[in-house]
Amino acid sequence: MGLFKEIELEMAGEIKKSFELSHFTIGTIHFGGDVIVCMVKFKDEKVLKKQWKEFNSYLTVKFIPSVKDEYSKWNFYIFYFSEKKVDKPLKYEIENNKFSSRKIVIENCESITEEVIKNSITEHITNDNIQINLENKQILTFKKNVSLAKIIDNFSINKKNDDDLQNALNLIENTYKDEV
Repeated sequence: MGLFKEIELEMAGEIKKSFELSHFTIGTIHFGGDVIVCMVKFKDEKVLKKQWKEFNSYLTVKFIPSVKDEYSKWNFYIFYFSEKKVDKPLKYEIENNKFSSRKIVIENCESITEEVIKNSITEHITNDNIQINLENKQILTFKKNVSLAKIIDNFSINKKNDDDLQNALNLIENTYKDEV
């Protein structure tokens, strides 16, 4: 896959032994620098609830210190995949935890394929899926309104005097109130 480059970790075996995972990959994408992205899927939601903090702490203590680039340390994402919908309180707790990484819960995902990884990165990191349509509108040239100019000219508007501004505004509103 062009976007996501998997990293071979010496500790990958230890991670798989220490946690009840059905999937674990870690890699980088280049987006303003190298962004570290971890894709993990626990055996089920019960295990996710029980082990996600410990898993996050493990990566923070054992892996992040080995990363030499400050940009990469500050741009570290963990995607927690689940086959089913995750309880809202748990999802909220995971995604709003500020410790060491940005965490995203991806629900209803049976298997983590290259396409799922690409779509997750696109939607949550690079935002390549956002389409921006700019409409070039013709801008009309400004024309002086003679009636408004007369009202404004009749006031010697002093920038420090809000009453003059308010009186001018009231006169303009009263003049044009009947025209609408």
